[in-house]
Amino acid sequence: MLFSLMHFLHLVFVILWIGGLGFITIVVLPMIVRMQDPLQKVLFFQRMEHKFAPMAKVYNAIVGITGFVMLYMSGWQSLMFTKQGLSLLFMVAVWVFWAVMLFGLEPLIVRKMIDNLAKSGEKMEIETIFNRMNRLHWVLLIVSLLASISGVAFGHGYF
Repeated sequence: MLFSLMHFLHLVFVILWIGGLGFITIVVLPMIVRMQDPLQKVLFFQRMEHKFAPMAKVYNAIVGITGFVMLYMSGWQSLMFTKQGLSLLFMVAVWVFWAVMLFGLEPLIVRKMIDNLAKSGEKMEIETIFNRMNRLHWVLLIVSLLASISGVAFGHGYF
């Protein structure tokens, strides 16, 4: 019963998390890139980011907790570093990357970048920043979807 509950919660929050990432990547960022006014780009992105970032942190935490509980309950942790457990290892690695980004690096990197720009007096290249961000989100979405696919494949015995 507990395993089923963890599995259900894990799947629901993976869908919410990766679905949100997909929405931002496929809809929001291309829309921002096409905006003409640099100030509007920044303001719109900040409004979206301030809404989704806290939710992404909650989703990431729940996915991690439920994933590790299921890993422990099933005894699959012994498979982690074997050929059969590569998909588990891949999912954990993607989750760790996201946890580090969401809870640590992203706020530090963004804050440092803004501080450096403010101190140096350089003009921010908004177009370049949003184009890079858009490409990066596509990479992150693809890697996250591959991790999800590997989890489904593992769960159905393909690995």
